[in-house]
Amino acid sequence: MTARLARGGGEMVSLDEELAKVQRQLHVLQWRARDITERALHEALRRTELPGFTGEAVQKIIDQVLEKLEESPFQMTNYASKTSGAAIVRSKTSPSWIGSGRVFWQSLPLVAYMRPPEVILEPDNHPGNCWPFPGSQGHVFIKLPVAVFPTAVTINHGVPAAAYHADSISSAPKDFAVYGLQAEDDEKGTLLGEFIFTPGQAPGQTFQLKNEHSGFIKYVRLQVLSNWGHRDYTCVYQFRLHGDPAHDGDTRGKLSA
Repeated sequence: MTARLARGGGEMVSLDEELAKVQRQLHVLQWRARDITERALHEALRRTELPGFTGEAVQKIIDQVLEKLEESPFQMTNYASKTSGAAIVRSKTSPSWIGSGRVFWQSLPLVAYMRPPEVILEPDNHPGNCWPFPGSQGHVFIKLPVAVFPTAVTINHGVPAAAYHADSISSAPKDFAVYGLQAEDDEKGTLLGEFIFTPGQAPGQTFQLKNEHSGFIKYVRLQVLSNWGHRDYTCVYQFRLHGDPAHDGDTRGKLSA
């Protein structure tokens, strides 16, 4: 039995919904604090001359502080997780990049065989464990385990900021769009937002969806529109979808066109 709370006007909401709402608010505050902290650290260290500290050492200090900020107990549920039942619809997903059969990081070959798109639904994000697709534009179509009211997405490029190299930066996604769909045969979907992933910052970057009142979705399409310069392939490490699962009697409506 699900506990329910009363709002003003007699509207009843479940305790899970209220907890999810608070969780999202805490996550947004966490990212705002991270952004403010990073800006403040850069400004303070720029103004302060520290004997013996190189630019690389200063950046390492900043990265360590930001990593601590990311160690939050308020992690949002990922509905695009393989363990939760999400699955790739291969017939509606770009082919994997074959090329020489290798993905490079810091000029070293890391992947000796083709990775399938399913890797983006898994939490293992060590360097090189990504899904490569040909060129700078591609898409992946994901079936969700339950109908979800989408609120945010997270892109993880799997490489710590301090370890970024030209190879890992150029193959990272840049401009991307997210679409919500209710049926597998939906060719258009509803645009939930267009964003820019910036390598060299946090490996995992969360983006609040701009069309949060779109209704429930059963499928999501990640559309990568460009990368940071790699001509052969683009590598996606992990894609996460956050939101609220559908409950009986929920009145937030169907997905709009």
